[in-house]
Amino acid sequence: MTTPPIRSLAVALLYFNKDLPQFERSLHANIDALRVSGLIDDLHLAIRMNMAVDMARNQIVSDLLRARWDAVVWLDTDMVYPDDALIRLVRMSNAGHPVAAGIYRRGVMPFHLLTRRAESGGWSELDELREHRAGGVTSVNMTAGGYSIVRREVYEQFQKRVGLPWYCNWDFRWGTNQCGEDTFFMRGLHEMGVPVVVDPELHAVHWNIHGPVPVLDDQPEMEMCH
Repeated sequence: MTTPPIRSLAVALLYFNKDLPQFERSLHANIDALRVSGLIDDLHLAIRMNMAVDMARNQIVSDLLRARWDAVVWLDTDMVYPDDALIRLVRMSNAGHPVAAGIYRRGVMPFHLLTRRAESGGWSELDELREHRAGGVTSVNMTAGGYSIVRREVYEQFQKRVGLPWYCNWDFRWGTNQCGEDTFFMRGLHEMGVPVVVDPELHAVHWNIHGPVPVLDDQPEMEMCH
Protein backbone atom coordinates (compact mmCIF):
# COMPACT_ATOMS: atom_id res chain seq x y z
CA MET A 1 0.00 0.00 0.00
CA THR A 2 1.64 3.25 -1.13
CA THR A 3 1.61 6.21 1.22
CA PRO A 4 2.15 9.50 -0.59
CA PRO A 5 2.22 12.61 1.62
CA ILE A 6 -1.15 13.64 2.99
CA ARG A 7 -2.46 16.82 1.40
CA SER A 8 -6.14 16.73 2.45
CA LEU A 9 -7.04 15.68 5.97
CA ALA A 10 -10.31 15.17 7.81
CA VAL A 11 -10.42 15.56 11.60
CA ALA A 12 -13.30 13.51 12.97
CA LEU A 13 -15.07 14.81 16.09
CA LEU A 14 -17.80 12.83 17.82
CA TYR A 15 -19.77 14.69 20.49
CA PHE A 16 -21.84 12.61 22.93
CA ASN A 17 -22.33 14.58 26.14
CA LYS A 18 -18.69 14.03 27.05
CA ASP A 19 -16.96 16.97 25.41
CA LEU A 20 -14.68 19.17 27.52
CA PRO A 21 -13.57 22.81 27.40
CA GLN A 22 -10.03 21.48 27.76
CA PHE A 23 -10.52 19.37 24.65
CA GLU A 24 -11.64 22.39 22.65
CA ARG A 25 -8.55 24.29 23.73
CA SER A 26 -6.22 21.46 22.68
CA LEU A 27 -8.15 20.93 19.43
CA HIS A 28 -7.77 24.55 18.33
CA ALA A 29 -4.10 24.61 19.34
CA ASN A 30 -3.56 21.49 17.21
CA ILE A 31 -5.40 22.90 14.20
CA ASP A 32 -3.43 26.15 14.37
CA ALA A 33 -0.12 24.29 14.62
CA LEU A 34 -0.97 21.99 11.71
CA ARG A 35 -1.95 24.88 9.45
CA VAL A 36 1.28 26.71 10.22
CA SER A 37 3.34 23.57 9.60
CA GLY A 38 2.59 23.47 5.87
CA LEU A 39 2.17 19.69 6.01
CA ILE A 40 -1.29 19.74 4.42
CA ASP A 41 -3.25 21.85 1.94
CA ASP A 42 -6.82 21.21 3.10
CA LEU A 43 -8.28 20.55 6.53
CA HIS A 44 -11.87 19.41 6.99
CA LEU A 45 -13.79 18.99 10.25
CA ALA A 46 -16.11 15.98 10.18
CA ILE A 47 -18.52 16.40 13.09
CA ARG A 48 -21.27 14.12 14.38
CA MET A 49 -23.36 14.80 17.46
CA ASN A 50 -25.48 12.53 19.69
CA MET A 51 -25.30 9.47 17.46
CA ALA A 52 -24.39 5.86 18.12
CA VAL A 53 -20.61 5.82 17.92
CA ASP A 54 -20.33 3.07 15.30
CA MET A 55 -22.90 4.79 13.09
CA ALA A 56 -21.11 8.12 13.44
CA ARG A 57 -17.75 6.61 12.49
CA ASN A 58 -19.23 4.81 9.49
CA GLN A 59 -20.87 8.00 8.23
CA ILE A 60 -17.59 9.90 8.47
CA VAL A 61 -15.73 7.16 6.59
CA SER A 62 -18.38 7.36 3.85
CA ASP A 63 -17.76 11.13 3.67
CA LEU A 64 -14.02 10.48 3.48
CA LEU A 65 -14.37 8.12 0.53
CA ARG A 66 -16.85 10.31 -1.31
CA ALA A 67 -14.70 13.44 -0.92
CA ARG A 68 -11.46 11.54 -1.63
CA TRP A 69 -9.68 13.04 1.37
CA ASP A 70 -6.32 11.38 1.94
CA ALA A 71 -6.79 10.41 5.58
CA VAL A 72 -8.83 10.91 8.71
CA VAL A 73 -7.64 11.67 12.24
CA TRP A 74 -9.93 10.47 15.01
CA LEU A 75 -9.81 12.65 18.13
CA ASP A 76 -12.23 11.63 20.87
CA THR A 77 -13.74 14.65 22.59
CA ASP A 78 -13.19 13.42 26.17
CA MET A 79 -9.42 13.81 26.01
CA VAL A 80 -6.71 16.46 26.17
CA TYR A 81 -3.95 16.22 23.58
CA PRO A 82 -0.47 17.72 23.21
CA ASP A 83 -0.48 20.77 20.94
CA ASP A 84 1.54 18.96 18.25
CA ALA A 85 -0.56 15.76 18.19
CA LEU A 86 -1.98 16.34 14.70
CA ILE A 87 1.45 17.16 13.30
CA ARG A 88 2.96 14.02 14.78
CA LEU A 89 0.12 11.79 13.56
CA VAL A 90 0.41 13.17 10.01
CA ARG A 91 4.17 12.66 10.05
CA MET A 92 3.75 9.07 11.23
CA SER A 93 1.35 8.42 8.36
CA ASN A 94 3.65 10.12 5.85
CA ALA A 95 6.47 7.88 7.07
CA GLY A 96 4.64 4.88 5.64
CA HIS A 97 2.28 3.77 8.42
CA PRO A 98 -1.30 3.41 7.05
CA VAL A 99 -2.76 3.18 10.58
CA ALA A 100 -0.93 5.02 13.36
CA ALA A 101 -1.91 6.20 16.81
CA GLY A 102 -1.00 7.80 20.08
CA ILE A 103 -1.76 6.11 23.38
CA TYR A 104 -4.07 6.74 26.32
CA ARG A 105 -5.49 4.93 29.30
CA ARG A 106 -8.94 3.57 29.93
CA GLY A 107 -11.06 6.29 31.52
CA VAL A 108 -12.50 4.01 34.21
CA MET A 109 -10.92 1.42 36.47
CA PRO A 110 -8.67 -0.37 35.85
CA PHE A 111 -6.79 2.45 34.15
CA HIS A 112 -4.72 0.31 31.79
CA LEU A 113 -3.36 1.47 28.45
CA LEU A 114 -5.84 0.72 25.66
CA THR A 115 -3.11 -0.89 23.55
CA ARG A 116 -1.73 -4.40 23.30
CA ARG A 117 1.06 -5.85 21.22
CA ALA A 118 -0.04 -9.49 20.94
CA GLU A 119 -3.47 -10.84 20.04
CA SER A 120 -3.39 -13.35 22.91
CA GLY A 121 -1.64 -11.07 25.39
CA GLY A 122 -2.95 -8.66 27.96
CA TRP A 123 -2.93 -4.90 27.78
CA SER A 124 0.57 -3.53 27.32
CA GLU A 125 2.55 -1.51 29.83
CA LEU A 126 4.32 1.64 28.71
CA ASP A 127 7.75 0.09 29.30
CA GLU A 128 6.85 -2.78 26.98
CA LEU A 129 5.80 -0.42 24.20
CA ARG A 130 9.00 1.54 24.61
CA GLU A 131 11.15 -1.59 24.68
CA HIS A 132 9.82 -2.81 21.33
CA ARG A 133 9.99 0.54 19.57
CA ALA A 134 11.69 0.64 16.16
CA GLY A 135 12.04 3.81 14.13
CA GLY A 136 10.10 5.75 16.73
CA VAL A 137 7.01 3.50 16.65
CA THR A 138 5.89 0.17 18.09
CA SER A 139 3.93 -2.40 16.10
CA VAL A 140 0.78 -3.50 17.94
CA ASN A 141 -2.08 -5.89 17.44
CA MET A 142 -4.73 -3.50 18.72
CA THR A 143 -5.09 0.03 20.01
CA ALA A 144 -8.01 2.31 20.78
CA GLY A 145 -9.24 4.32 17.82
CA GLY A 146 -9.85 7.64 19.58
CA TYR A 147 -6.35 8.96 18.94
CA SER A 148 -5.39 7.69 15.51
CA ILE A 149 -4.88 8.43 11.83
CA VAL A 150 -6.12 6.12 9.08
CA ARG A 151 -5.43 6.38 5.35
CA ARG A 152 -8.33 6.42 2.92
CA GLU A 153 -6.90 3.39 1.13
CA VAL A 154 -7.26 1.31 4.30
CA TYR A 155 -11.02 1.83 4.31
CA GLU A 156 -11.25 1.13 0.58
CA GLN A 157 -9.41 -2.17 0.99
CA PHE A 158 -11.43 -3.06 4.09
CA GLN A 159 -14.65 -2.66 2.12
CA LYS A 160 -13.36 -4.88 -0.70
CA ARG A 161 -11.69 -7.60 1.35
CA VAL A 162 -13.67 -7.74 4.60
CA GLY A 163 -16.93 -5.99 3.76
CA LEU A 164 -19.08 -3.40 5.45
CA PRO A 165 -19.44 -1.99 8.03
CA TRP A 166 -16.06 -0.66 9.00
CA TYR A 167 -17.18 -0.12 12.59
CA CYS A 168 -19.68 -2.08 14.66
CA ASN A 169 -20.45 -2.45 18.37
CA TRP A 170 -21.47 -6.09 17.89
CA ASP A 171 -18.86 -8.54 16.62
CA PHE A 172 -21.04 -10.52 14.22
CA ARG A 173 -18.06 -11.36 12.01
CA TRP A 174 -15.41 -12.79 14.37
CA GLY A 175 -17.55 -13.65 17.38
CA THR A 176 -20.94 -13.11 18.96
CA ASN A 177 -20.01 -10.67 21.68
CA GLN A 178 -20.52 -6.98 22.19
CA CYS A 179 -17.33 -5.04 21.53
CA GLY A 180 -16.00 -1.57 21.02
CA GLU A 181 -16.50 -0.34 17.48
CA ASP A 182 -12.77 0.32 17.16
CA THR A 183 -12.03 -3.24 18.33
CA PHE A 184 -14.21 -4.49 15.46
CA PHE A 185 -12.23 -2.34 13.02
CA MET A 186 -8.88 -3.49 14.42
CA ARG A 187 -9.89 -7.14 14.05
CA GLY A 188 -10.58 -6.48 10.38
CA LEU A 189 -7.17 -4.85 9.96
CA HIS A 190 -5.55 -7.89 11.57
CA GLU A 191 -7.36 -10.21 9.13
CA MET A 192 -6.16 -8.06 6.21
CA GLY A 193 -2.59 -7.92 7.47
CA VAL A 194 -2.60 -4.11 7.68
CA PRO A 195 0.08 -3.01 10.18
CA VAL A 196 -0.88 -0.81 13.11
CA VAL A 197 1.71 1.23 15.01
CA VAL A 198 1.71 3.52 18.02
CA ASP A 199 4.15 6.16 19.19
CA PRO A 200 4.82 5.30 22.86
CA GLU A 201 5.72 8.94 23.54
CA LEU A 202 2.55 10.43 22.04
CA HIS A 203 0.19 10.59 25.02
CA ALA A 204 -3.26 11.96 25.77
CA VAL A 205 -5.13 12.57 29.03
CA HIS A 206 -8.41 10.64 29.08
CA TRP A 207 -11.10 12.47 31.08
CA ASN A 208 -14.03 10.43 32.32
CA ILE A 209 -16.12 10.02 35.46
CA HIS A 210 -12.95 9.66 37.55
CA GLY A 211 -11.52 12.92 36.23
CA PRO A 212 -8.35 13.23 34.17
CA VAL A 213 -6.45 9.95 33.66
CA PRO A 214 -2.97 10.56 32.21
CA VAL A 215 -0.51 8.07 30.75
CA LEU A 216 2.10 9.60 33.05
CA ASP A 217 1.35 11.79 36.06
CA ASP A 218 3.81 14.45 34.97
CA GLN A 219 2.79 14.77 31.32
CA PRO A 220 2.43 18.45 30.31
CA GLU A 221 -1.24 18.14 29.32
CA MET A 222 -2.12 17.66 32.99
CA GLU A 223 -1.47 21.38 33.49
CA MET A 224 -4.72 22.10 31.63
CA CYS A 225 -6.64 19.81 33.96
CA HIS A 226 -6.12 21.79 37.17
